[in-house]
Formats: sequence, structure tokens, C-alpha cells
Amino acid sequence: MKMLFAILFFVAISMTLLAVVITSPATNTVQFSWYTTTPVVCNLYVYNEHFSKEVFESKPSKFHVLTVSDLSPDVSYKYRIECESSTDYVLEGNFSIPFNPGNHLRFVVYGDSRSNPKIHLRVTKVISSKEPLFVLHTGDIVYSDSRINDWADFFKATEPLSNVLFFPAIGNHEKAAENYKTFFSLPGNESYYSFKIGELLFIVLNTNERFDRYSEQYKWLKSLVMTNSAKFTIVMFHHPPFSYSSHGDSYFVKTILVPLFEKYGVDLVLSGHDHNYQRIEHNGLTYIVIGGGGASPYGIKDPSGPVASFEGYHFVLFEYDNGKLKGTCYDIKGQEIDSFFVFPR
Repeated sequence: MKMLFAILFFVAISMTLLAVVITSPATNTVQFSWYTTTPVVCNLYVYNEHFSKEVFESKPSKFHVLTVSDLSPDVSYKYRIECESSTDYVLEGNFSIPFNPGNHLRFVVYGDSRSNPKIHLRVTKVISSKEPLFVLHTGDIVYSDSRINDWADFFKATEPLSNVLFFPAIGNHEKAAENYKTFFSLPGNESYYSFKIGELLFIVLNTNERFDRYSEQYKWLKSLVMTNSAKFTIVMFHHPPFSYSSHGDSYFVKTILVPLFEKYGVDLVLSGHDHNYQRIEHNGLTYIVIGGGGASPYGIKDPSGPVASFEGYHFVLFEYDNGKLKGTCYDIKGQEIDSFFVFPR
């Protein structure tokens, strides 16, 4: 199984160096992506008592992507990023790629952060205060994948999340996701992928490309859930199969993927697209719309439909503790909106 998560602590000596996003395509590899306000050449150093590796850039840039391989899981490493200019810019900290985080872990899910970097930053600050081990994003990260200024805003807004690994899904605003696949290094083919942390299996789908029963994505998904033995199976993608808001139900997701989830014991389905919070129960399975990361909120057309709902900016904190999975929705002020348990099916 590829990848797990990195824990990272950093000190920014200059504000010119803004926000590192950390992703991992495999258990021996970590990618660092970051943004600087001026074009500079940066070097990355990763080391500990028994390991040392240096990775260098060849030309100045505002956007930086460097990868370090030959790492070992469950080992602590230090890193240092140095950028050359009239003034030296340095970012340094620690990270690791553990296989087993223990019987208790916390992770956060949020989505639809596009279009409003100021609100996005406020959301990530509250997320950071919850000290998650990793963060998932349900898609529509930026307004336009091809518009580089949108990605600059993303890096600025995610500065509080620079100490956690980032797991995104592709939204309709990412479209072909060319810059997405540059800045994020993910398991599998990066378009859709899976990873396992402890007893939790995460499956991230791409509902912008084919997922019909004859598609490679559907065949991959079916094979994965048929042979899965994880305590909890959590699936995430952008377009919700059930929604009582502006976009409504995603018909093809509901008719093609939901029967597969129900048949093979998926426990939790996470999506975005509608810019609000909705917790929906259907045939014993929990579906949650998490789309309050920055884009303008949408109203709930039928408040009697969801078990719980909220028309505002938000995120959901999940806490796994000795076989129990609890979810809590918080608003942008850190106030609790909804709390629930998910039980393995």
C-alpha cells in the first residue's frame, strides 16, 4: 500500500517563503511544494543521524516542487529549505512517514475553498487549532486549475496547514488538473487513488472522468472494495450522490457508485460541490457534503432532508479511537455545529 502521512513542524524566517504543501505518493517518498513571492532558486535538505540527501533547483521560480525518495517509514527526519536571493530565506522543520499512528488519530475534511482566499485562510487557521494528523479536501481547491494566481492564493491560504499531509480530490474547477498534478504527488495514477492509515482505508475518486461500469476507475474501485479488510472504509470525491441544495443529487454517482458502496460495506462517503454542510443517512450508510471552505455558501432547499445541515463555512474533524469513529462539524469560529458517530458496516 502506497503512502501514509507526514508530521511536520516549521519555522518561517522570512515571510517571502509561504506555506509548504506536503504530499506522499509512496511510503518512501515525500514531495514538498511551496510558493515564494519573488522568483528564487531553492534547495532542499533532508537528513537525520543515518540519512542525508540534498535536492537542488536549477532556475529561479515562484512555485517550487522538490521530491525526496529512499526514505523509511516510522523514522523521523529533519528538513531545511534554503532560497537564494539578496536575502536568504529559510524554512525548516521535521517530518515522518509512519505506518501505524496508534489507536487514536485525528483528521480533518474540508472542501470548495476556491474563490475566497481570505475566508479559506480563516478556515485553515481553525483547522490547524484542532491539530489533525492529515487533511483531506473534497475538491474545487481553486477556481481555475490553469490560472496560476489562483494557486498562489491557495498556497497563501494553506500556510496554517504546512504541518500536515494534504490529500485532495479533483473537483470540476480543477478540470484537467494539470497544475493540480504538479503541486500534489499522490498514490496510484494521482487522478484516483487509495491509502491506508492504521485501520482506516481511504479511497479518493475522480468523478470528473469516467466511472461507468466499463471504465478503468470503476473496475479498480470494485476490485479494491471486494478485497478490502479494513475496519473502516471511507470514500471521497467531489460530486455528492445525495444533496438537498443547489446542485442536487449527482444522478450517475447515485445510480452507478452507490450500489457498489452498499454491496461491499463502505462506511462513510464524503463529497463537496454544494457549498454547505449536509449529513445524510441512506440505507444504513452515512453521506456527508462538506463544501464550506471558502466559496460562497449555498442554501438548503429542503431542511427536512438531511439529518443535519448548515449554511455556512465549516470543516469536519474526525477522531478515531480504538475502533470508534466520531465526526464533529465546526464553523469558521470553531463552534460545534453537529456531532455524530460512524459505525463499521
